[in-house]
Amino acid sequence: MSTKNTFDILPGEVLGKANQIIQGLSKEQILWLGGYLSGVGFAGGQNNIEHNSVGDSINTTVKASDKVKLKILVGSHSGNSKKVADVIARLISDNKDEAEIVNMTDYNPRNLSKEENILIIVSTHGEGEPPVAAEDLHKFLDSKRAGDLSKVNFAVVALGDSSYKYFCKTGIDFHERLIKHGANALAEPVLLDTNFSDNLITVAKATYKLFKNSETNATELAVEEVKTTTSENGIYKAEIIEKIQLNGKGSNKETYHIELSLNDSGFTYKPGDALDVYPVNESKLVQSVIKKLGFNINKIININGENTSLLQALSHQREVTVITAQVLKNLAAYTDETGINELLDNHDKLAEFLEGTDLLDLVNKFNFKLSAQQLVDALRPLPPRAYSISSSQSEVGNEVHITVAPVRYNKNDRTHLGAASVYFADRLSVGEKIAVRIKQNEGFRLPNENTPVIMIGPGTGVAPFRAFVQERAANNHKGKNWLFFGDQHFATDFLYQAEWLKYRDKGIINKLDVAFSRDQDEKIYVQHRLKENADEVYKWLDEGACIYVCGDRKHMAADVKNTFVEIIQNKENISKEQATEKLNILRKQNRYQEDVY
Repeated sequence: MSTKNTFDILPGEVLGKANQIIQGLSKEQILWLGGYLSGVGFAGGQNNIEHNSVGDSINTTVKASDKVKLKILVGSHSGNSKKVADVIARLISDNKDEAEIVNMTDYNPRNLSKEENILIIVSTHGEGEPPVAAEDLHKFLDSKRAGDLSKVNFAVVALGDSSYKYFCKTGIDFHERLIKHGANALAEPVLLDTNFSDNLITVAKATYKLFKNSETNATELAVEEVKTTTSENGIYKAEIIEKIQLNGKGSNKETYHIELSLNDSGFTYKPGDALDVYPVNESKLVQSVIKKLGFNINKIININGENTSLLQALSHQREVTVITAQVLKNLAAYTDETGINELLDNHDKLAEFLEGTDLLDLVNKFNFKLSAQQLVDALRPLPPRAYSISSSQSEVGNEVHITVAPVRYNKNDRTHLGAASVYFADRLSVGEKIAVRIKQNEGFRLPNENTPVIMIGPGTGVAPFRAFVQERAANNHKGKNWLFFGDQHFATDFLYQAEWLKYRDKGIINKLDVAFSRDQDEKIYVQHRLKENADEVYKWLDEGACIYVCGDRKHMAADVKNTFVEIIQNKENISKEQATEKLNILRKQNRYQEDVY
């Protein structure tokens, strides 16, 4: 890559204005601005990549090799980071350069200083946490042991969901920690949202360009070939063939069992996978937003080169039930009110404000002066909602089942509804169709057929374990199965009760422990049942059992994890720190897997 003087790129007067703009900006704001500008460069002036993108914001003092030899370090949970890595590596290989993909779990961090070019591709989970595979490298770079990395060129591709508070935090951590140890950043980190597949080819080409001579054009044929391998089976309009409310009369809960036909879709899936569902936004909400802003529902706007009405765009193509920090930043340009910027400058207040806020809340609170086109451009593309698949294809064939709990809550004196969950509950009937896609989850897989499994899934968290048990029953697996289930009341909320009892009677479920929190004065949850069975739980672990946890991340998953630490600590008479490390080893061995949200 040839170096250029800064003034060859920007005239002095333009550079002066740029310096004026960035004076006083925080590190996070400068990071976002760099990505925004590179995104504009990517799109030829159209900001159609919502977050930071690898582009022309390259550290031009770094000279990349003429012959690319790239080490791609992947930290993934569900497998999305690996998919991105595969596309980039294939593109590099097809253009006669070299790329080696290495799972961070298998990488010795002490080799970092010996690398010339590394690409970090990593996802973020929960409260900004790295996936299990990335934990050791993430921790290593936060210590003095990493040493001097000044001979290393690097870039970061971070995956996340912008509806979460700590969007792509792990990738940003890697970027900042590598710089701290002297590594040479070739660009600001690219932050990929849930719709990353839409921009994957662009990202792959630009990432390759970072490590190659800047004049290089990747082979177009190779790009197109790669593109066909990343379609994730496409999108299919699946017909609803069964819809059953699982809760009994008088329950405080509302849960639906949904069965969909996959007929001629060609879809295949494994236990542990999810079903991406593409909802249609509620008409009342969409029209209320349009009315509040004074727009005509038939106003023609343009999305990705295609004309459509404003009503259709907000119903089918733009997110209106969830507001992210990025969307708030985008819309801040269209109001003179200082309240938005005050929110954006306060991380905690911003998170509190965004919790449960939809677009109607936002336009009711702030006075925006913008066109219909500007509104649509500022909003996030409508992402699919992922539901754990609650069936095994070995059992149900060309069907897929999911378990759906409608989201309904009150805020700002009105009822808010979940985009997909209430779409299923209130607006879709048997015989109607909905767009779906299989979402693979390589981080939540059954072990070999002889390995015992312990499954912990309260509420709708039990969904994937219905798939697990069906799979093991249909294929005559010999491994023992222990299910922990919890909900509010035995009489009304024992989801799939008849099926669990049938499998227990047949000896497929060897142990079944339930916790119904509201059936007695003292609330009892699944972690309490684990403690009560500590001796046998530890015995199963000693026999090589794999543990699976699905459901609420903030409370249930944390409590269950702490319970396992306590069980190990007590049974082995070791410290809490030692027990925690032993559980971490189980996680790295894929013997403790979570699918939590």
